[in-house]
Amino acid sequence: MLAGLRKLYAGLKLQVNQDKSAVDYATRRDFLGYSFWVAAGKVVKLRVASKALGAMKERVRGITRRNGGRSLPRVTEELKGYLPGWKEYFKQADTPASSPTSTSGSGTSCAAC
Repeated sequence: MLAGLRKLYAGLKLQVNQDKSAVDYATRRDFLGYSFWVAAGKVVKLRVASKALGAMKERVRGITRRNGGRSLPRVTEELKGYLPGWKEYFKQADTPASSPTSTSGSGTSCAAC
């Protein structure tokens, strides 16, 4: 199958990236920061891929690190510039309770969102 795609793409002057191309179950692959999981009743749902979630956490850690030499309002402004966009991009995920920007059980929400 990949050979046929290579031939087709060669005519279009495109290349197939072997590392990113595969034929596999959807639940084993990530796509544009999302991954798939099977819920009760064998319903396939979207979730934020672990790599994307890890990258977001790393970015937030970088923004909120204590040795940044920035004031709290400055840090808050940086978070306001990042977290709402991240939340909007991943709003299709079917696991809102695991989202770090969602409302927690105590009734509080992300201050930067």
